[in-house]
Amino acid sequence: MRKLPVFRSVSEVFSGVTRHYFELIGVAALPLLAMLTVMVIGGALLWQSDLAHWYMEMLRQPAGSTAQTVPPVSGASGLLIVILVIAVMLLFAACAVRWHRFVLLGERPGASGAPLAIWRGEDGRYVITILKLSLVMIFAMIPVVAGSAIAGYLAKGGEGSGPGALGAVLFLGVFFLLMLLFVRISIALPDAALGGRGSVRATFDRTEGNSWRLLGYNVLVQLALMVVSLIYSLIAGLVLMSVFADSTNGAAMLTSALLNIPIYLYSSMIGVTMLSVAYREIVGLPGGEGAPAAAEPASAL
Repeated sequence: MRKLPVFRSVSEVFSGVTRHYFELIGVAALPLLAMLTVMVIGGALLWQSDLAHWYMEMLRQPAGSTAQTVPPVSGASGLLIVILVIAVMLLFAACAVRWHRFVLLGERPGASGAPLAIWRGEDGRYVITILKLSLVMIFAMIPVVAGSAIAGYLAKGGEGSGPGALGAVLFLGVFFLLMLLFVRISIALPDAALGGRGSVRATFDRTEGNSWRLLGYNVLVQLALMVVSLIYSLIAGLVLMSVFADSTNGAAMLTSALLNIPIYLYSSMIGVTMLSVAYREIVGLPGGEGAPAAAEPASAL
């Protein structure tokens, strides 16, 4: 049973992504360009809709204003938003697969047999694994919500509504246990990216004894990422304030969107690399290789 070296792995994730940021962009260039194209075309279409006009009006409301109106979502706008969300999610999955394979195998497009393609077979398996993880967590949450509601109802002697204090405590306790489950089964994602089945049950068995380590690992990575994102947001905000007097005009919003792209990519790479490093350290690389002793992946980072 391998144990995840928590602090070393956290350091490796951030140092690796920071130093190989542009390489990670390069290996996922095709799906990234496709995702950007979809977002630009979709954004341009939505910009002409009543929904965009409503959104701009809400932005221009005075600070502290409580005036709210229902967003005018037409059938066409709603359908377009759904299509955009699905397309972006699929293309992001393709990016994630390439990042997993770069971190774990050192694979680059056009080299070592890696095809130059927007979509590959592993991408579909990765999406299926995401859906399986989502279903597991949804079904696991059903008894949690129901149990907390029943506990609160009984604690009040069958009177009143809402979960109550007992139900809230029960909900938080079981929700915490679900997080221990989720951090273990999420390792199925790099397995699917490497061509495995992405089996939730097999992943749960293979990560035995690492629940608390994986939870602490995830928390530390997310806390560090929050600090990095906050610093970046403050700097980007200062840049916007120094250039634009009105932050709600079209040019300012476009500039803000462009400034958000680098940190969005960085955050996404951190999340994918976090899973890749945990997979390598606990499960091992394909071909029966054990986790390397060095503090960095032997393949790429």
